[in-house]
Amino acid sequence: MKKIYEINCDQKGSFIERPNRFIAKVKLDNGSLETVHVHDSGRIRELLFEGNRVNIKSASNPNRKTKWDMISALSDDGEEILINSAYHRYISENIIRDPEISPFGKLDSLRAEVKYGKSRIDYMLTKNGENIWVEVKGVSLSVDKMAMFPDAPSTRAQKHLKELMELLEKGDKAAVLLLIFRKSDCFRPKWETDPVFSALFYEAMERGVEIYPIQLELKDGNINYKGLLPIEERNERKPV
Repeated sequence: MKKIYEINCDQKGSFIERPNRFIAKVKLDNGSLETVHVHDSGRIRELLFEGNRVNIKSASNPNRKTKWDMISALSDDGEEILINSAYHRYISENIIRDPEISPFGKLDSLRAEVKYGKSRIDYMLTKNGENIWVEVKGVSLSVDKMAMFPDAPSTRAQKHLKELMELLEKGDKAAVLLLIFRKSDCFRPKWETDPVFSALFYEAMERGVEIYPIQLELKDGNINYKGLLPIEERNERKPV
């Protein structure tokens, strides 16, 4: 286990409702009802349900309409789960820059948010004269210790996999980092939710896109690196 990032929350409370995907109502332990920004486009219904315990943090911009950010929520077994994708950039970059835990080892350079066509890829790394394009996805859903993504149909995630396969064809390398924030034994794409992404996921693997499911934990305000998880093999009985 290795600490890679720190997130300090300001208040605890109980989730009330999510009027839309960007905001939630939270009743703080001091009794006040607050509007909180939700920086996660997923449904995360297994975490954001009425009465569930959540942690929030005051917004860094005092002039913003919503004064609070949603940070984490408790799972049904009491694990604190990060549900704020704004932190994915910092967490993933700290992993990639640390040759002790990075799946890419020591790099020559790292660039973030690199334009490719009409998109921006999270990272373009260089190592030994080769380019490595990397997309990052956060995973908060895990059922019976099986981490899954996505929890809602995602045309954006589908597009990213197609672009990574295109980059492979051009002679570069490509990879996906899956930041898994709930304790799990294995990862698989959630074909029940997005069969198109699931099919593309296995196609990308077969073509040579490197997939790295990284087990993380949020404990006492620290994001800890726990290691890599295996990927479930394609099951032909599933509609992928």
